[in-house]
Amino acid sequence: MIRIVTLGEFPPDVLDHVQRRLHAAYGMGCELQGEAKLPKSALDQALGGYDGAKLIDQIDDDTELYGDDKLLYLTTAPISAPLGPMGKGPTDGFAQQGAGKCVVSSALLGGKNQLSLEAGLAKRAAHYVGHLWDLHHCYDPRCAMHPGWAPGFLQYPEVALCLFCREKSEKKIKLGQG
Repeated sequence: MIRIVTLGEFPPDVLDHVQRRLHAAYGMGCELQGEAKLPKSALDQALGGYDGAKLIDQIDDDTELYGDDKLLYLTTAPISAPLGPMGKGPTDGFAQQGAGKCVVSSALLGGKNQLSLEAGLAKRAAHYVGHLWDLHHCYDPRCAMHPGWAPGFLQYPEVALCLFCREKSEKKIKLGQG
């Protein structure tokens, strides 16, 4: 089961779209679990957003995960990442690779040269949930696991996995791993 916890206000139709797209991409249940508050301690003023790893660790919610459950936090706040060797990279979410929780931001969606809020959030959500199933970035620009910062991500707004990523995720789900 993919459980969604919101960290802010989202229109019901957007949340419904995200749920339906995640169900279609992974073939498993997806439900809205509730709301939680953004932990102020995870805000990194120097980077201009919430530190994704800290945010996941410090969120105070009572969502229980069972077996192969995955938890997706949705926020409107910007997510930041530590500076890398080439400076600040684009960050629209954070996932505990191969584990149980991820956070996805709707920041910067819906503007010029961007996907709509519904399509963009659903595709980002599918991407980060894929990381929870231990999927890595994919070269196929039509696949939801294609990096969000790559040009092909915007060209294909559909939320779908390529055959390779779909098969890999299905194996992980059937084995109860991830």
